[in-house]
Amino acid sequence: MPRSKPKYVSCYRDRHGVLRWLFRQKGKPSVQTRTEFGSVEWWAWYDAASRAEAKPIGSGRAKPGSIHAVIVAYYSSADWSSLRPTTQKTYRGIIERFRTKHGDKAVATIQASHIRGMLDAKAGTPSAANNLLKVLRALMRFAVERNFRQDDPSRAVKPLKNRTDGFYTWSEDDIEAFGKRWPVGTRERLAVDLLLYTAQRSGDVRVMGRQNVRDGRIRVRQEKTREFVDVPIHRELQKSLEAAPLGQLTFIVTQAGEPFTAKGFGNWISAAAKEAGLPAGAAAHGLRKAAARRLAEAGASAHEIMAVTGHRTLKEVERYTRTAAMKGLATSAMARIGGPEPEQTLSNPDDGLDKSRSK
Repeated sequence: MPRSKPKYVSCYRDRHGVLRWLFRQKGKPSVQTRTEFGSVEWWAWYDAASRAEAKPIGSGRAKPGSIHAVIVAYYSSADWSSLRPTTQKTYRGIIERFRTKHGDKAVATIQASHIRGMLDAKAGTPSAANNLLKVLRALMRFAVERNFRQDDPSRAVKPLKNRTDGFYTWSEDDIEAFGKRWPVGTRERLAVDLLLYTAQRSGDVRVMGRQNVRDGRIRVRQEKTREFVDVPIHRELQKSLEAAPLGQLTFIVTQAGEPFTAKGFGNWISAAAKEAGLPAGAAAHGLRKAAARRLAEAGASAHEIMAVTGHRTLKEVERYTRTAAMKGLATSAMARIGGPEPEQTLSNPDDGLDKSRSK
């Protein structure tokens, strides 16, 4: 028997005494050959076996027509590959929990009532329930398109009402308190100034670096939506960039000098906010909302805010402009009956994201 077998290859003799070679590598199809070891044909077989594409996760246990089978096919589809990596990570977590409970069931047996029951079980966390519904809609739509079933039961299911404003929006008092604890020149202050004065998501801010700066502007291709934003560098941000230590690849780095991971960056900002005495809900994304609020209170239109934040639709930013308008109207109304005079809002475009102040 040959001694120098390459990796993942073993051999045995079958019941007829014929020497067979077996290629077996985790995640890839197992294949055999009876060709002579070391021959041109044998090495061609080995090369093809080692280059074979990995089997989709769960394909070995997927019964035809099962939820397992739909998920395996979905992971191998263009629908899945077109999703952003961050979206894939979120979807995969939800899908795998769903598969653990229901993977062996036939996908054709799922009814709208079953999906409603799953959402009812998550009534205490409506955001999580609606995320599950969103993922199930993607799976059921895929199942219909690929003839796993005839109809989409998720279309008859409504999302749960979720009365929440989402992430906590930092107030001006929060921003001031953070600045007192973390003055200009600290990494923490630079991170918050980048979030506040670019109005970008934490996933985009943590990877910003010198490569994003040109002609006094920060230019970013957003990771989540692929929108391109081109924002002038605010004077307060410029001060932070000039005073704080900057990393080689990214502006913000860990104490070890490495770029932050997504989870690490969020935890670091939350910890810094807690040390500054801010509420428990003060997180990185709340600064993006604070930036939009500041712009709205300074009189920026919804389209102007969208140009900074990169939102694709008016729905989200209109909430900020509507709230700011209502606040101004309420102040004006009270002034008519002897209340305080309306605040003077900034009108100079050079004032950027500075908040409105009373005279």
